[in-house]
Amino acid sequence: MSQEVIPMPRSRRAVSRADRTADHEEADGLDRFSAVTENYLLCLYRLWEDSVTPTVTQLTDAIKQLPPTEGLGSSVPSVAGMTRRMQKQGLVDVGSDKRIRLTGKGFEGGEDIARRHRLAEWLVVRLLGMDLHCAHIEAHRLEHGISGELEAKLRERLGYPEKSPFGRPIPGAGAPQLPANCITLDSAVKGTEYIIERIPEEDSNLLRFLDGAQIIPESRVSVAEATAYLGVMTVATPREQVSMGFSVAHQIVVRPAE
Repeated sequence: MSQEVIPMPRSRRAVSRADRTADHEEADGLDRFSAVTENYLLCLYRLWEDSVTPTVTQLTDAIKQLPPTEGLGSSVPSVAGMTRRMQKQGLVDVGSDKRIRLTGKGFEGGEDIARRHRLAEWLVVRLLGMDLHCAHIEAHRLEHGISGELEAKLRERLGYPEKSPFGRPIPGAGAPQLPANCITLDSAVKGTEYIIERIPEEDSNLLRFLDGAQIIPESRVSVAEATAYLGVMTVATPREQVSMGFSVAHQIVVRPAE
């Protein structure tokens, strides 16, 4: 029987680690996947959120954005090998178009690790008081060890958040993927006020800049100047005016202020 498919609009040492952990899963029948597999599921789930059905090369690029502390191999052959292993486990399907899609089982696993990761981000920021630019990396260290019981306690202690500190929805919390009227900041109309909906979380240096300028979810911003041929715009925030490239602005999702 074919798997249900959810449509989606390394060094030698790292490869060895992936092989060992995946073999351990298959041999022991663990209820929870290995950290390696969870990282792959998280990347595929995030790509699904962004309406991307990745090729192996695109998945490799996503894996490369994970913190080096995760110890994953990020060569195309390494990622291709792990994809084949996940296919055997019934977590992904690779179509005739060479694109990777989560199966129903894989999608559930992706939701699970995304939920734990985003709750861990709130744990780091709200309960432990760490800076926002540290949250993503620290959450990767914590996410794999969060049990179902701890997850429930975290949700309660945090007040049942619907989104991560970066604006991505927490699976099962009821928030939509994105409000219908959202656009990226590089498409914003000059002089119109917007509310930040989502910011990128992978680059800690970029996050330090965005947090310092108060370009964070629910803050109000407007485009003061935009020079398309130079690829630079000036953004007015509650704190100051800052310049950024269109490539950075394209990663920031906003909605019109009411």
